Formats: sequence, C-alpha cells, structure tokens
Amino acid sequence: MLLTLLLFISGCSKEHSATDENETKALIEKVWEYANINPNGFTLNLETMKPIKYGISVAYLETQDSFDKEGLEIVINHAVRNNKIVGGWLNEDNKLYYFDSVKIFKNSDLDEAITFAKQNKQLAIFDLTNLKEIRIEP
Repeated sequence: MLLTLLLFISGCSKEHSATDENETKALIEKVWEYANINPNGFTLNLETMKPIKYGISVAYLETQDSFDKEGLEIVINHAVRNNKIVGGWLNEDNKLYYFDSVKIFKNSDLDEAITFAKQNKQLAIFDLTNLKEIRIEP
C-alpha cells in the first residue's frame, strides 16, 4: 500500500511538473507577444495579464541582464515565485529589449523603493504613475 501511494505521488509530481512547464511556456509566449505590442516598455501582472500603471517599479538583482526568450524564462520563473510582476524595456544604448521580475512600491514609499533598488544593485527605478525614470545614486 505504501509503495502504491509513493508511485501515485511520484506520478502526480511528474504530471504537476509537466503542467508547470506548459504553463511557464504559455506565459513566456504571452509576455513575449505583449512585449512586441508594447515596444516602448511595460509592467505586467502575470496573474491578470493586465498592465500596472501606478507605483514605483524596482527590478530584482536575480533577473538583471535578461533579454530574449531565454532571459524571459528566467524572469517569469522568478516572478512566479515572488510578486508575479514582470517588466520590459528597450535599452536604447544596445538596442536589446530587457525583461525584469519587479516589485511595485506605492509612490508614497519612495525611500523604501530606493533602499530596495540599492540592495538589488539597480541604477534606476521607474515611476509608473508619472512615467519617469529615477536614477539611483550609489
């Protein structure tokens, strides 16, 4: 009986893993398509697939320098385990479209957002409410 239970759990685990992988691939495709429709940048809630328009967006260090679909997969995996929010933006200097797993702060929590940005070695954060970049002093 114990062996049967272990085999059942093992089978469910593999099924669950395959489902997670399929869901991740579907999310990658949805976000990739969203990025193509929004070439100037975006911040997106992965649960609702709706844009976030208010607050301050700060990227996590773990997903820094992520671009193309391989980078997007890293970003989505991180975001799913954390705040379920991703951002994308075009780096005008090298013409690469970057993706980040991000945390959103209220505009009234600017100091907290800056502290988080410094902890995550960010050069800038983005005020979504006012559509402006805020440079971070080291």
